[in-house]
Amino acid sequence: MKKNILIVGGTSGVGLELARHYVKEGHNVGLTGRQNPELEEATFHSLSITDDPVQLAQNIDRVLDGFKNVHTLIYAAGFLQRGHIDELADAELGTMVNVGLLAPMMLIQRLKRRSDHPLKIMLITSSSQYTPRELEPAYCATKSALGMLGASLVRDKDLGKVLVAAPSGIRTAFWANTDEDTDTMLCPSWVSQQIVDLSSGSFKYKFAKILRDPARVEIVETLDNNLATI
Repeated sequence: MKKNILIVGGTSGVGLELARHYVKEGHNVGLTGRQNPELEEATFHSLSITDDPVQLAQNIDRVLDGFKNVHTLIYAAGFLQRGHIDELADAELGTMVNVGLLAPMMLIQRLKRRSDHPLKIMLITSSSQYTPRELEPAYCATKSALGMLGASLVRDKDLGKVLVAAPSGIRTAFWANTDEDTDTMLCPSWVSQQIVDLSSGSFKYKFAKILRDPARVEIVETLDNNLATI
């Protein structure tokens, strides 16, 4: 079945790799981000997420008006500012919260209202979802919250299946201009394929860690439509 797939944060990294996969599979793919990746046969929608929640709501409405009848939402956006909590500016905190949590909540809220079918949700978090880090207090908090959002949404019988995938560090431009060692980081195309594989099959909820050194997948929990463990 040809589906309409909206990928938020789909203009680089794993999001872009997922877009390439689903375009190749023949689905209608919409991408959001700040810069058009010029992916042939995909539709680009500019979406800038800042610390302004009012502007965010308006931007999301504009994107959804331009890409209707979404079957699958893939949320792959990320924004990281490192530092102790007192070193982070208000705008940095606000943007991390909006990118990491408010934007996906608004998207799912609006898509459920607009849909006449159960919405499939794929949330791509991070190992920061479950690993506390001294210089990532806000980032860890938002990634953990995004994971809990997915685990809670699965209790809504009017929504489709929910996948929460938490990759470890991925070798992308995300780490440009940092001192992060990317040698053992995961390949974005490999991570993308693992997410595609994890999303297939029959389940209501699945939470998986995508780990590195060595690269591997650990499925933490899978639930059926009755929320029983599979």
